[in-house]
Amino acid sequence: METLKEELQSVNEELQTVNGELAYRVSELGRANSNLKNLLEATQIATVFLDNDLRVRNFTPAATEIFHLLETKAVGVISFSYDGVMLSANDVFLRMTGYSRSQVEQGELTWQKLTPEEHIPESNRQIKILNRTGRIGPYEKEYILADGSRCWMLFAGRDMGDGTMAEFCIDISGRKAIEAALRKSEEQLREFGEASSDVLWIRDAESLQWVYLTPAFERIYGLQRDQVMGGNNLRSWAELIVPEDRDHALDHIRRVRQGERVNFEYRIRRPSDQEIRWLRNTEFPLFGDDGTVRQIGGIGRDVTDERAAANRMEVLVAELQHRTRNLMGVIRSVAEKTLRSAANSGDFENSFLGRLDALARVQGLLSRLPKGDRVAFDELLRSELSAHGAQDGKSAALHLDGPSDVRLRSSTVQIMALALHELATNAVKYGALGQPAAQLTVRWRVDPSQADGRSWLHVDWREAGVVLGQKDPALSTSGQGRELIEQALPYQLGARTSYSLKDDGIHCTIAVPLTSESPPP
Repeated sequence: METLKEELQSVNEELQTVNGELAYRVSELGRANSNLKNLLEATQIATVFLDNDLRVRNFTPAATEIFHLLETKAVGVISFSYDGVMLSANDVFLRMTGYSRSQVEQGELTWQKLTPEEHIPESNRQIKILNRTGRIGPYEKEYILADGSRCWMLFAGRDMGDGTMAEFCIDISGRKAIEAALRKSEEQLREFGEASSDVLWIRDAESLQWVYLTPAFERIYGLQRDQVMGGNNLRSWAELIVPEDRDHALDHIRRVRQGERVNFEYRIRRPSDQEIRWLRNTEFPLFGDDGTVRQIGGIGRDVTDERAAANRMEVLVAELQHRTRNLMGVIRSVAEKTLRSAANSGDFENSFLGRLDALARVQGLLSRLPKGDRVAFDELLRSELSAHGAQDGKSAALHLDGPSDVRLRSSTVQIMALALHELATNAVKYGALGQPAAQLTVRWRVDPSQADGRSWLHVDWREAGVVLGQKDPALSTSGQGRELIEQALPYQLGARTSYSLKDDGIHCTIAVPLTSESPPP
């Protein structure tokens, strides 16, 4: 037993010695691996380590700048003789291209055969560089695949020193598709910007300098783009803004820098013609991958005409409201007077609707007028007579004589239309327009200036050949038409009127001022 214990102790001591040696070897291996790792990380030479099957086992960080090995696990490795015959290819290359290993082994593949014609000059240039430097690439070209399609690849390689060269290649067709889509998008943006009537721009968020500006800037701001793109173009832009609006505009730019989207209006003085123009800007932040505002996008529109149209619309609405209130007052007055003089409801309906139609015709004439224009008296007269079936030149019973284009004041038109309506209605029902042998003559003239300094329109309405029967209330001294002519016209228009019922029809004269009363000297 004592001998066995001594042997076991001896074995244990030997094992401790072996463990110590193994620990030392492991420590040495760790240091070696650490040194290799440090070497790989420190070197700026792009180096890729392959095993016997041409699989990538390790690489230096510099290699990732060429092959993006951290982004793709598919790196093709191929070798060629100097006359261009492919000597070997790894499985990755064969999968990428669709060729078989037997085609490689039988020498069927050459770089000349795989390279499209338009890329041959670049390949020849790379071969010359290889002969001079021993290295090739990195460079890009398309390769023809086994199915006849093409694939963009990135190549880099070196002379192996034995009459052959080796190349690494990766598929970059995805990147090329993205680049093509980006170019198309940029071209579409450029075309959109070139065609837009609004000015589009992009500013650097840090310096606030324009980095992109569309041609509409020249039309809206009155300056050439190259005049403002250089130097401190933020200051150049701010100097175009009228002083009262400058701080307002710059404050909105600062808000966009903080990530806000803003809309604001301001005025500029356009250098080309010194005209003040109103602009409306929409500005918004463009964020980077880190979530910070990297750029500021903007759209600017000249809204000068839009604002002027809005102001005109406000004036028109105010005028419409004023005219509507006046018209409602006239309708109310007509309804009350018609109701007082009507014999029954049927009489009221006929008279009231006829007078409403007269007002409607006036509104139709007014609505067709150009801005600032006025209704002509002869147009108003012919409209009213035509509505009663009487047209000048088509009836022997009607004769009109007077100058055209005698413009009435807007405050005169409605009440004059009602007066003419009453005269025409009576003529149709009881007078010259209702009897075949009778005649109606209407003459008018303008006195350019009277003692009060105003021009006057004189209208003479005369019926002849009328056979009067039993008098209608409308022809009596209490008729509404006569009341309108003898009382309303003088009161509302300052007119001078006369109305008389002769043995052969009505004779009425109306004189109204065409201009407002002259101011005292």
